[in-house]
Amino acid sequence: MRRRKAQSGQALIEFAMIFTLLMMLILGVIDFSLLTEKAMVIDEAAFAAAEYGAASGNSSNFAGMRTVASNSASGIAGFVATASTWCACSPGGAAVGCTSTCSSYGKPIEYVQVITSATASLLFGFTGIPLTVPLRGVCILRVQ
Repeated sequence: MRRRKAQSGQALIEFAMIFTLLMMLILGVIDFSLLTEKAMVIDEAAFAAAEYGAASGNSSNFAGMRTVASNSASGIAGFVATASTWCACSPGGAAVGCTSTCSSYGKPIEYVQVITSATASLLFGFTGIPLTVPLRGVCILRVQ
C-alpha cells in the first residue's frame, strides 16, 4: 500500500515538471509567431512604399511614400518610415547626381529606398531575453 501512494505522488511531480516545460514552449512559440507577423508587416510596408515611389513621377514624393508605408503598417506601435532616392550610372554602381550624364547609359538610373522600423514588445518575458525587439524593413526599387 505504501508503494502505491509513493508512485502516485511521483506521477504528479513528473506531470508538474513536464507541464511547466510544455507551457514555456507554447508561450515561446506564440511570442515568436507574433514577432514574425509584425516583422512581415514592416517588410511589406517598406515594399509598398517603395513600389509607390518607383512609379513614374512619384520618386520625389517622400511624404507620399511615408504615408503609404504608415497605412500599410497600421496598428504597429512606434512605426517609422524614411524614404530617399539616388541615381547611379550602372546597377549597383556608385551614386552620381541625377542630372549628370553617364558615358555608358546616358541618363543615370534612379532608385528609391524606403526603410521602415518599429519596436515590438514580447508578451511573455523569459530570463535572458529582452522584452522589446527592434524590427527593420528595407526595400530598394528602380524608378520606372
